Amino acid sequence: MPRPESRRLILRNDLAELQRLAAWIDGWAQEAMSSDLSFAVQLCLEEAVANVIMYGAGGNDRLEIAVEVEDNGATLVARVVDNGRPFDPTEAKQPPMASSLAQVRIGNLGIHLMRSFASSMQYERRDGRNRLTLRFSEPQPERSRAG
Repeated sequence: MPRPESRRLILRNDLAELQRLAAWIDGWAQEAMSSDLSFAVQLCLEEAVANVIMYGAGGNDRLEIAVEVEDNGATLVARVVDNGRPFDPTEAKQPPMASSLAQVRIGNLGIHLMRSFASSMQYERRDGRNRLTLRFSEPQPERSRAG
């Protein structure tokens, strides 16, 4: 299957932009990769962008959020670059696990989900911008053991 070579989308800090992001990803992901990889990429990019939109701006600051995707052979590399306040999601603590269903709280799992679905997650702050890089690899088929 052909994969995207390089794509870029510019968003602003408005939650309505998540719909535009989802449509942009759908436009190339469903035909370019497996449904498992497409799901992982969509979930992680939506979570990363939602975090920037909800927490990256101070007051009425206008943010520019660039989402870049490139194919590096066996790995799909996605970057979210924004001019919001410094925030390193790789340093965020994992939320405590609820001991019962009654204790489960909605929210605060986005970064945990990104860690779970991306092959790797790296952050750097450069030139006044947050740069989150996520890498994704196609799941390898499990080999059955001959017995």
